[in-house]
Amino acid sequence: MVDEHRQRLTRNMDILTRGLEQIAKDYARHITLTEEDPETFGAGHYVLYPHGRTDRRFAIEERYIDTDWSDPDRLPASWSWKAQTRHQRSDGSHPWVTTDQGVVPSNFVHQLLGYAQKWAATVRASKLREGFFTHMRPGTGRDKPPHIEGPGLS
Repeated sequence: MVDEHRQRLTRNMDILTRGLEQIAKDYARHITLTEEDPETFGAGHYVLYPHGRTDRRFAIEERYIDTDWSDPDRLPASWSWKAQTRHQRSDGSHPWVTTDQGVVPSNFVHQLLGYAQKWAATVRASKLREGFFTHMRPGTGRDKPPHIEGPGLS
């Protein structure tokens, strides 16, 4: 029974790792996946960041039962996740503020991947919107009004 439990936790951890790597690949133009250590630095064990931005992140932290992060044979029984943004305070600081969060048991790893994928899709949509309104390619004519010809218009 203990071996089956460890096999299930190992399988779910592998699913999470491969799933996050696939999300990072699918959204490679917009996000980066990092592995961090929340005990010493970083927001979680896995953290997604938008490219070129430091004001948003999606962090996943492993949660254990009857052990802690120092156990080399540890396997997460669940994961906590949080979506965060930086907000400027009147004193000029920019603390992280959690906008959404939750805890997902190991058996619901696909639900966690769904949250990460939704966050990545939101980042992509936001970056595409920003690009639409701010990007003008030199030499394409998009940076100047169109030339219109016709009687009395030239």
